[in-house]
Amino acid sequence: MGNRIRIYVDKNKCIGSTTCIYYAAQTFTLDSEGKSTVVNVDGNDSNRIQEAADSCPINAITIVKDEQ
Repeated sequence: MGNRIRIYVDKNKCIGSTTCIYYAAQTFTLDSEGKSTVVNVDGNDSNRIQEAADSCPINAITIVKDEQ
């Protein structure tokens, strides 16, 4: 089996800039409070998800790679 990832969004830091959605719209969306949330960890390929996390202006997204 390949590597799996877990994605965490720090809701206390998130400012709802939507850059994560721009890069990985099938993975991230905004919740009712205007904060980023993960809707599908497999929605985009891992490169797009990493790009989304890297683009966050306040580094509210953390990606953890589980090696199996």
